[in-house]
Parts: sequence; C-alpha cells; structure tokens
Amino acid sequence: MIVRRTFPFKWFLQIDGWAVLFYTLYGYGICYLHLEFFFEKLAFPFTGMSVFGTAIAILLAFRNNSAYERYWEARITWGELTNYSRNFASQVIVYIQPPQGDAQPGKAEELHREFIYRHLAFLVALRLQLREGYTSNALSSFITKAELVRLEGVANRATQLTHWQAKRLQEVFDAGWITPRAYVMGLMESLKDFYIAQGKCERIKNTPLPRQYGFFTKVFVWTFLLLLPFSLVQHLGWETLPIYVMLAFMFTVMERVGSRTEDPFDGKNEDVPMTAICRTIEIDLRQQLGETSVPPKIEPIDGVLM
Repeated sequence: MIVRRTFPFKWFLQIDGWAVLFYTLYGYGICYLHLEFFFEKLAFPFTGMSVFGTAIAILLAFRNNSAYERYWEARITWGELTNYSRNFASQVIVYIQPPQGDAQPGKAEELHREFIYRHLAFLVALRLQLREGYTSNALSSFITKAELVRLEGVANRATQLTHWQAKRLQEVFDAGWITPRAYVMGLMESLKDFYIAQGKCERIKNTPLPRQYGFFTKVFVWTFLLLLPFSLVQHLGWETLPIYVMLAFMFTVMERVGSRTEDPFDGKNEDVPMTAICRTIEIDLRQQLGETSVPPKIEPIDGVLM
C-alpha cells in the first residue's frame, strides 16, 4: 500500500516509462510527416476524436472503479480478520480455564499461548498463500516442528491450521476446560468467522476481474492514442507533440493503475498491506497474553507499506 502523498519520478517511469518513450517518438513522426511533407491526408476530424476520447474515459472510469472495489473488499476482509483475531484471543484467555479441582500451575497459560500462536500461524500462512510465497520458516516461531512437518505437502495450510484449532478445542472441551456455551457459541463461532474471511480472500485471489475488461480497455486506449495525433496536428502543428505526450501519459497511466489495482494480493506496491496487518495483530494478541517483548510495527519503506 502506497502511503506517501507524492510520487517520485522513477515510479512513473517504472509504471509507464517505455510507453511514454514510444508515444514521444510516434508523435514526433506524425508531426514530421504532416508538417514537413504536407501529408494533409494524415488528419482526422477533431470532433470525432473528442467523442472517442470521452467514451474511452468512461470505460476507464468503469474499469478502475471495479478494480478499486476489489481492493477495498480485500482491505475490509483483512480489517475483519483483525477484529476477529482480537476477539478470539480474548475468548481463549477468558473461556479456557481449569475445571474445578484441577490444580495444574501454568497449564491455562500454556493453552492460551498454544491457541493464539497457532492462530498467528494461520494469518501468516494465509498471507503467504495469497502472495504465493510460502516458506516454512515464516511459521517456525508460532507452531511446533511437528506441526511444521505435518503442513508439508498440505494444499491449503491456512485451512489445516484452523482445522487443528477446532480439533484441539474439542480435546480441551472434553477435558472440562471450556463450558458448553463458550465452546459452541464463542470459540467455534470465531473459527467459522476465520473460514469465512479466508474464503473471501481466496475468492478475490482466484477470481480475477473479467479479462475482457482489461483486454479491450487496453486495446481501445491504444487505438485512441495512436489516432489522436492525426487529429491534433492539423490544429496545433508542432505544439501537438508535448500536448499529445501529456494526454497519452494520462490515459496510459490510468489504464495501468486499474490493471495494477485489480489484484490486491499480488505483492505489488499498491496491494493490501497484509504483512503490516499481520504484525499489528501479532503485537495485539501477544500483549493480550501479557507478553512485554513484542516485535515492532512494520514501517513504510520508501513510502510503501507491505
């Protein structure tokens, strides 16, 4: 997620630098042919191009709004995961208590830590699955080596971790550490919320914005920009070049912004800052456990929060 208010010039070049170079050379060629060789037939009515440009702008607005809706839904879902996680930690700490007559010093705290750390592993696994960059080392500080080995070869590690939570909760419930109401209406409902949020993320990840929107938007933008200098040159002469390059830059950047926004889990600068959100949740949950030594918040690097 980009958090800085201004954009360095290198970002523009990275997004659309080659296109700007192409349009500069292309616009120069059209101006040169028309003005130096008097190819007056290389000219189109300005009115028709203005109508075409208006249609392209509407199409771009529709496509970019659709892309932003996908990003915003993804961000809302991770906001829900944050709230569900805090609530789950409170439930674990309050609801899981020793049954009467069972004196096991430190057992409750051990269980609290086990469930909360396994949930942190679930969040990290989900983040890595969405970005397609899973490494077992990222989970090693939250779950045991035995659980890490069991995760190898599993198709959906986040789902498996939540399933293990459910099985472990059943064991603790059978041992009398959780009341029936807290087990059914509290903790198991929280696991259901995690599954629902995970499903939303996977739906966004696995169902891209219809490709026909992206393909035809790009085709129409390029067609408009390739024809535009033929309309401008007859009125503006050599002044066509800077105006054309500026207009081409505006249209192509807006097209590229929509293209880069439509997948909010792809590890780009514009994506949902899942790493920072996971760290925020980790800090909150570990402090709920009473821990004082927690990792620092993740800060933006060069104006980007990942």
